Amino acid sequence: MPKIGRFTSEEAEAAFLSAYDAMAAKWPVPSTIVDVETSFGTTRVRRSGDGEGAPIVLLPGVGGNGQVWLRFIEDLARDHVVYTPDVMGWAGRCVQTAPLRDAEDIAKWMSEVLDGLGEDRVHLAGNSLGAWLAGAIAVYRSDRLASLTMLEPSGATFSKPRWSLLFKFLIAGMRPTPERMRKLNQWLMPRADLPEEEFAAAMTIMKFRMALPWDRPFTDAQLAAIAAPTLVLIGAETVVNDPEIVSARAREHIPSAEVEIFPGVGHDLFWANPEQVIPRFLRFTDTHDPIRASRAR
Repeated sequence: MPKIGRFTSEEAEAAFLSAYDAMAAKWPVPSTIVDVETSFGTTRVRRSGDGEGAPIVLLPGVGGNGQVWLRFIEDLARDHVVYTPDVMGWAGRCVQTAPLRDAEDIAKWMSEVLDGLGEDRVHLAGNSLGAWLAGAIAVYRSDRLASLTMLEPSGATFSKPRWSLLFKFLIAGMRPTPERMRKLNQWLMPRADLPEEEFAAAMTIMKFRMALPWDRPFTDAQLAAIAAPTLVLIGAETVVNDPEIVSARAREHIPSAEVEIFPGVGHDLFWANPEQVIPRFLRFTDTHDPIRASRAR
């Protein structure tokens, strides 16, 4: 993996940026774009919504960027400020200038992004590998978090990844044709209806060489260092994790953790079940926000 994220060619970068901008133009709520300077380069962040209390920050799954949240942002930002940053080291409109070597660097990056946004504490949430990123930030900088939410964490967040998962990704990654990637996505997220435009945009990411540390299971001590109130949401039919192992480790080692397993869905938890997941998530953040909690009394 290169130290600085890059595309394989100028043509690949142009194709990605065209798809990225086309998706960005469809953002359904008023928003502003901010480019935040950090020690690792410039981070592109979109700010949507308005509301009292600490804002929400959302991190996407593997290789994704802020456009991932397009179909959900209306519900998420109806009564909240929501930041949807691109991830340094992944394909997006960040401009990376220095490598992120480990989980501590990831936490430093996010802390500097929050400084640049003028935010002291936020409700941080991540999906899939984004949940691991959010967890890494919580391990080292819980002081910046009003809460942490991990949505269908990646397969190496709480335990060693399954061999079947590694094999599927290896086969698809060796030659990431549209057919192979559709097959992988159908296995991972069978209930997720991915429109053709979103799938085409996702395919342009395949020619980006990511430069971000991969997930590895958090130790007991690292989980114990997560001081922020934590919510872990898992799909009962996930092919990525063993829900019982995730639930047991989170409850045993994270000081203040709530865990909920949703029946009938898997790693497509957020995509297949937003009408339940989004209200559950927002109730959690509001409960752990002094301003919003006092207003609700």
